[in-house]
Amino acid sequence: MRLTRRELLATAAVAAAAPAWGRIQQSEGARLNQFFEEVFSRDVARNAGMQSSLGTQQGKDRWPDVTDAHAVEGAALVRQDLAALRRFDLDELNEQDRLSYHLFEYDGEQSLTAFRWRGNRYPVCQMRGPQRSIPQTLINEHLIATRADAEAYVARLHAVKPFLADVVAGLERQAANGVRPPAFSYPLVIGNCEKLLIGAPFDASGADSPILADFRTKLAKLDIPGPARAKLLHDGIAGLRNGFGPGFRLLIGHLRKGEREVTRNDGVWHLPDGDAYYADALQMETTLPTTPAEVHRIGLEEVGRLHAEMKALMPKLGVSGSLADLFAHARASADLYYPDTPDGRSAYLEAMRSKIAAVSARLGELTNRVPKAEVIVKPVEPWLEASAGTAGYFAPSADGSRPGILYVNTVTMKNLPIFELSALSYHEGVPGHHLEKAVTRELGHLPRFRQYGGYTAFSEGWALYAEQLPLEMGLYSDPWQEFGRLSMELMRAGRLVVDTGLHALRWSREQAIAWLDENISSNHRDNVTSVQRYIVTPGQATAYEMGKLKLVALRDRAKAKLGSRFDLRRFNDVALGSGPLPLPMLDANVENWIARGGIS
Repeated sequence: MRLTRRELLATAAVAAAAPAWGRIQQSEGARLNQFFEEVFSRDVARNAGMQSSLGTQQGKDRWPDVTDAHAVEGAALVRQDLAALRRFDLDELNEQDRLSYHLFEYDGEQSLTAFRWRGNRYPVCQMRGPQRSIPQTLINEHLIATRADAEAYVARLHAVKPFLADVVAGLERQAANGVRPPAFSYPLVIGNCEKLLIGAPFDASGADSPILADFRTKLAKLDIPGPARAKLLHDGIAGLRNGFGPGFRLLIGHLRKGEREVTRNDGVWHLPDGDAYYADALQMETTLPTTPAEVHRIGLEEVGRLHAEMKALMPKLGVSGSLADLFAHARASADLYYPDTPDGRSAYLEAMRSKIAAVSARLGELTNRVPKAEVIVKPVEPWLEASAGTAGYFAPSADGSRPGILYVNTVTMKNLPIFELSALSYHEGVPGHHLEKAVTRELGHLPRFRQYGGYTAFSEGWALYAEQLPLEMGLYSDPWQEFGRLSMELMRAGRLVVDTGLHALRWSREQAIAWLDENISSNHRDNVTSVQRYIVTPGQATAYEMGKLKLVALRDRAKAKLGSRFDLRRFNDVALGSGPLPLPMLDANVENWIARGGIS
C-alpha cells in the first residue's frame, strides 16, 4: 500500500526514539508485555476520551483530537507498532503471551482497515457524536472531588468551541467528498444539541440547562469555602456561555445547512467504494471471514427457527391463530406494558433492578468469576431520549470510582414490553454485559490493551448468549417472559437480514421497516428507530446473533466431546477468562480447553 507524503512524514516523526523494551535485557515475554504497556500508555496519552473512560486524572481539561492529522499520525504509529511486534520471537513466548501477540496484531490490522474507511464513517449521527459524548463525559465520567477537578470541568466547557470547530471541519471535508449522514439523522441530532442549550445560562426559562445542573450539583458536594465555590460556579457559567454554547451553535448551523442539501442515502452502497466498505465493515464487526450473502442466509434460517419456537409456545400464552396474530396481541395488549406515566417508568426500572439482583445472588451457578463491581440502573437523560436506543451499558471505571451503568430509555413504555423485561435485564446487566465487562476489568494479569479493548461480536454475542442462561436456572417466571427472550433473539436474527438487505441488497429504509413489521414482534415505531440505527452503523447490528451462535456452537461442541466432564461454570470461565476475543480466537481457546479435558 503506497503511503501519502503526510503519512510518510508522520511515520518518520514517531520513529525517532528507541523504546525501553528494545534496550533492556529481559525474557521475551517480559519484553513483549513491556512493549504492550508502553504502547497502551502512549495511546491513552494521545486520547482524552480514553483517559475519561479509564477514570484517570489525565486529560480532564480537554476533548479528543479529531483532526485528520491526528488520525494520520495514529495510523503511522500503528504501522510502527506492527513492525516492532514482528521482531519478537513467537517460539519464546508462553501460551498467554502468544495470544496477546496475535490479538495485538489483529487489532493493529483492523485499526488500519478502519483508518482506510474513516471518510465513509458517519462521526455525527443519531447514534454517536459530540451531542452524546460531551454531555455523557461531563455528567457520567467527570467526577468533581477536588477544586482541580472543578477547574478542569470549566476548562472542558471552554474547550467545546474549538473541539466542535474541528468536528465541523471534518464533516465539511466529508461532505465535499459526497459523504453525508442520511436525511432522517439531521433532525434527531439537531434536537439533541438544542436540548443541551435549554435553560440557564442560555435562556430565561428559570431552570438550569442539563450541564449547568450537573456542575451545580457536583459543586454543592465539594468541601471548599463558599466564595471559592461561587467563583467556580461563575467560571462554569462563563464556560457555558463562551465555549459550550457557541460550539454547539456552530454544529447546529452546519447541520441545518447539510439538512437542506442532503439527498436520499439509506445504504452505504451509495458511498465511495461502498460495497467494499460494507464488506470490510461486516468482517470487522463480526470478526469472521464472512460475506453479506452468507450473513443474510444465516439470518433467514435463524428467523425461521425462532418463528417455529414461538408457534410452539402459543398454547402456553393463551393465544391462537397465526404468528401475525401473536405479534398483534403482543403489541396491543395493555396488560403487557407498564403505564406510560412517571409511576410506570419507575416501576419498570425497579423491576429490572430486582431481576438483576435475583440472578446476581445465584451467579456462582454460572461462573467462578464473580466480579466486585456493581451495576446501577438509570433512565436515559431527557436530552437524549429522542434518539437513544432501548437500553445501553457503560462499563465501570478502572479505579472503581464509578460502577457499571445500565441506561434504559423510558421515553415511551410501548418500547419496553413487560415480556422482554427479563431478557433485557439479563442482556444489559447480569449475566450479560456487566458480568463480561466487570470480569475483564478484574483480570489483572492481562495487558491493559486487552483489559480495555473489545469486540462487538464477543461482547454482544456473550450478552445475547447470557439471556438464555437464567432460563436454564428457572428464572424466567412465565411463558410470556420466555416469549420475550425469543422475541429479543428474533430481533437480533432479523438484523442479519435487514442490515445486509440495506447495505448489500440495496433495500430502501421503508422496505427494511416493512420486513421487520411483518417478521418480528416489536412495534412499528421501534422498528423505525432500529432501521435508522442499522443505516448509520453498517454491520454493527449483525455482530449480536453471529457472536451468540458461535458461543452456543462452542458450548454444544464442548458438551459433546467432554460428556460427563462438561461443567457449565468452567465453560463460561474459559469464555470470559481471556477477556474479549475475536471469535476465531475464542474458538481456539475453547478447543484447547476441551483438549485439556475441560480443566481450567
